[in-house]
Amino acid sequence: MQFDTHKLNVYKELLATTEIQKGYQEFIKLFRYLRIELEKELDDFSLSNNIVENRMDFAYFQLFSDELKAKGLKAQIVFVHKEYRFEVWISGYNRKIQRDYYNCLKNQNIKYIVNGDPERVDYIIKSPLPKNTDISNGELLIELLKSEINEIVTFAEKINIS
Repeated sequence: MQFDTHKLNVYKELLATTEIQKGYQEFIKLFRYLRIELEKELDDFSLSNNIVENRMDFAYFQLFSDELKAKGLKAQIVFVHKEYRFEVWISGYNRKIQRDYYNCLKNQNIKYIVNGDPERVDYIIKSPLPKNTDISNGELLIELLKSEINEIVTFAEKINIS
């Protein structure tokens, strides 16, 4: 199997000439902090034990409430690397659930971003934090995320697809 020599050399050069590795390690430290602190502060939720790092496309962890579980839904705290931004997602446990909620929401005027392709995109709705959010301020980030989580989950829990 052959791999892209140019891309591997770019990666090698970045490791040698920048602090990309230290920056990524600091990001993981921040992301773990968020997961631990949100678990302490969000009593109505259980959080997944692991953080998923998805090839530097995005990283996420999941939150569950009894009401979301009953609807086949879960919430996710997601960091989209290319956008350098946090988002809160509501996702289905499977593609059928994603389609059902998508079909219910696709023509509604709501404040959340509705995904355009429930077969390929891993959220039903999402709420990005503002682009200029200072992610180095852990306490501020916790407060912003808690607010977004509570709002979007409250909205999702009220959706009736029957």
